[in-house]
Amino acid sequence: MNKKIDGSSKKFLPIWVWVIALIQIFLILFFAIGTALNPEGFISESAQLDYVTMLYIIRNVTIVIGIIVALLLKSRLMLFGMLLVRMLTDVADVFAVYVFNVEVIKSSVPMVVAILIVPALVALCFLWKRISQEEKL
Repeated sequence: MNKKIDGSSKKFLPIWVWVIALIQIFLILFFAIGTALNPEGFISESAQLDYVTMLYIIRNVTIVIGIIVALLLKSRLMLFGMLLVRMLTDVADVFAVYVFNVEVIKSSVPMVVAILIVPALVALCFLWKRISQEEKL
């Protein structure tokens, strides 16, 4: 049986999925490190480095480590899982901003949707299709 799916099955990921994954890594790390160094500059003027802020930082660093491990292991399934968790976390954050009426960071919601949620959703669709095709072989 020919295992070639669409001419690109030999490659782990197309370049555009790599770009999405790398944007996730660098942007999330930027916010995590920035929040650790200057919480009031990244969250709100009254924010400080406390337990809740550390939870935010740790969850972001953890997901970045997971994405990096998935890329190093060349595991589409693991990358799918990590991007799914990341996207769901971002969606929950967006809802929380509006539920708790966090005016200070409402202006960042469109950026989160455009740069983190939508591209991750596109990558998830691609990965799901690729994983489903591989299972049929």
